[in-house]
Amino acid sequence: MNENIDGSTGLPCPSFCSRDSLSSATKRAYYADFIWYDSARHTDCWLITEGRDIIGLSKEVPADAEAVKFSNSAIFPSLINTHTHLPMSFFRGFADDRALEDWLKNYIWPSERKWLSAEFVRDATLLSAAEMIKCGTSCANDMYFYSDETANVLDSAGLKGVIGIAAIGNDVDGRLKDAAALIEKYSGHPRISVSICPHAVYTVSSEGYRKSAEFARRHNIVLHTHLSETAQEVADCYAANNMRPVALLDSLGVFDCHSIFAHCVHINDEEIAYMGRKKASVSHCLQSNLKLASGLAPMQKLLKAGANVSIGTDSAASNNDQNMLSELSMASLMQKALNCDPMAFDAAQTIDCATRAAAQALLMPTTGVLKPGNRADFMVVSYDAESMQPVYDHLSHLVYCASKNDITDLYVDGIPLMANGGLTTIDEAEVTAVARKWQKRIIDG
Repeated sequence: MNENIDGSTGLPCPSFCSRDSLSSATKRAYYADFIWYDSARHTDCWLITEGRDIIGLSKEVPADAEAVKFSNSAIFPSLINTHTHLPMSFFRGFADDRALEDWLKNYIWPSERKWLSAEFVRDATLLSAAEMIKCGTSCANDMYFYSDETANVLDSAGLKGVIGIAAIGNDVDGRLKDAAALIEKYSGHPRISVSICPHAVYTVSSEGYRKSAEFARRHNIVLHTHLSETAQEVADCYAANNMRPVALLDSLGVFDCHSIFAHCVHINDEEIAYMGRKKASVSHCLQSNLKLASGLAPMQKLLKAGANVSIGTDSAASNNDQNMLSELSMASLMQKALNCDPMAFDAAQTIDCATRAAAQALLMPTTGVLKPGNRADFMVVSYDAESMQPVYDHLSHLVYCASKNDITDLYVDGIPLMANGGLTTIDEAEVTAVARKWQKRIIDG
């Protein structure tokens, strides 16, 4: 529970309001028992912000600051999800317990051909946006279609997003034109940027990848793609090109632009060493890989090699949620077991993957770390629940104990998108009602 210094509860905002009505250049001081500030532990102090920016830490409330105190709580940088397909939330649970190829070709792709529209993307993205906020996530690196709709929803909700223009098949030139138009539209936007997303080596031609890489370099944007997700993908790529996917994309210039590679499950030691030397950015999507039985990605090896490892959820159709907290816990535990090393992916490293490293991967230098000059993007975690007691280490509790129900507040650019557990920019009841309507439409065919 947060309260103003005078004892009144929370910030002065209703349960549902426009983001503009919340905007302010007010200087604020936020108290928490523990603050993960500039990747270091701080206790019994205040986080000072002014407008959308972080000013610093203080043991006292500045005289000109509005004070908000979070009792028995901790403040962490908000989480950044580096691999999503947000509009696929309406396919949550739709085709479970199937292999990836069967899941894609016989269920997901036919359903997308039938239902995909601007309305579908808008409504499904809003559901995902609500879930993101509830899970302490301020930013998504998305890959899908009708990307302008996704951008509009995230913008109106007050979230940040790297909005990917997905390219599948032969129309890469058309998708590059779409990306150029979206880049122009969101040029200078404080929270929305654009990426180009050739889907995978089995859906996009070599020429399509070459053009995408050239486009990404020319516009200084992120190239976002799937890489070596399954053993079958690797085998098919080698049969067709006499090269594995990493070597193929390297030959096409994809490792020479600012790329982020999702999954990277089936990479060998030589590829790991090369990706480390290139400081490649990788998005680890463990729960999706487990559910689709794709395998276990060697993320600890990639980290040691020098790669920039972040964390993503993939889609709600293959995960089946956008819950970054559960992704953190499972990623840490799995890498410990996989490497027979209890110190692998420790709590600090795991949080770093979902914050600082993620921001670096997405070319977002002013978020991911709480420090002066960065944006006030942070979440508040309550330690009131019995499952959070006793508290010896707030950091390890976030990774190994906390659930999304323990997150009470989320701020993006200094604006509360969730306060005391309630969303401030999204009508939760309306979002769930619309989701149920879509469920009926899909079932009825």
